[in-house]
Amino acid sequence: MIAVMLFAFNRFYTSFFRENKPLRYYTNPTYCLYSVGSYMYNSFYKKEATLKQIGLDATKEEGATRKLTIVVVGEAARANRFSLNGYERQTNPLLQKEDIINFSNVYSCVTSTAISVPCMFSNLGRQNYSGKEAKSTENVIDVLKHSGVNVLWRDNNSDSKGVALRVEYQDYKISQNNTLCEDECRDEGMLVGLQKYVDAQKGDIVIVLHQMGNHGPAYYKRYPKAFEKFTPVCQTNQVEKCSAEEIGNAYDNAILYTDYFLSKTIAFLKQNDQNFQTSMIYMADHGESLGEKGLYLHGIPYFMAPEEQTHIGALMWFGSQSKERIDIASLEQRSSQEYSHDNLFHTILGVMGVKTALYDRTKDILTYKHQ
Repeated sequence: MIAVMLFAFNRFYTSFFRENKPLRYYTNPTYCLYSVGSYMYNSFYKKEATLKQIGLDATKEEGATRKLTIVVVGEAARANRFSLNGYERQTNPLLQKEDIINFSNVYSCVTSTAISVPCMFSNLGRQNYSGKEAKSTENVIDVLKHSGVNVLWRDNNSDSKGVALRVEYQDYKISQNNTLCEDECRDEGMLVGLQKYVDAQKGDIVIVLHQMGNHGPAYYKRYPKAFEKFTPVCQTNQVEKCSAEEIGNAYDNAILYTDYFLSKTIAFLKQNDQNFQTSMIYMADHGESLGEKGLYLHGIPYFMAPEEQTHIGALMWFGSQSKERIDIASLEQRSSQEYSHDNLFHTILGVMGVKTALYDRTKDILTYKHQ
């Protein structure tokens, strides 16, 4: 009966509980019992898992031009709201002017950020993924570090969900670091001062930028006013008070801002193209429901999740020196094939030229001219 009621009033409860998470502390007596059990388990029974190191054999290509790759982790960006994928609204006007390769058929590991982000950087794959094993096992970021690659994670979302615990991490959701903050800090602020970091490094570099992106339900907060192209918009985090059109307009404006942010990221890489093999990989963590089938936001169990929550935006850009190594023509022909988060681990290793027994060339989205 509870499940039926929650589904019937999904429009209200989804945004209500998302924006009022502390309410779970007041659920009596269940939360009191849960807290006692959790305390007992953590204090007397829980055993700290030993971190399993992987990719200790990882090495870089010697003598090659230095590589600079930016991996952008999108937030709640569903594929069918990208004009690159045929959406009737022009939500990607700037990216359409760039020499990007759009991947129209990419699917997420799960439908929530807390699990999806660790999964996409893990080598476990969706079928074998478990949160416990992921927390106790290194990921591709660690493998890059083992090989000698300089790794920086800048975050304008909640955090890295445990992925960047062992590399340099910078919180850009706070105004002390992010110089572009209005009601909230903007994704483009993560690019400020980035050249100084690049100039200070020796060797290859991977930078991860974790977006606030289309984090709901307050989509109207996710972009500066200048990007409010589609109106009227939903001006509240209570989606039950807005029409489907208003919710969709706010969401599309946030996609439009991501288009701008990615174009600025590409511009940054172009400035470094003479000294590096430059690349950008953009992949969202999951999609988003905007009222289809009565569902909002995300987090539905994968086996029953609608495509709006699993079909994600994904694209890549390569600089001139990277194009000398990567078979772009082959990649363009395969851009409509189905891929998933399972491919990201191996694609990052491949584009960085990192050699390790963990690398599976069949799971690397890219193909190379000299292999």
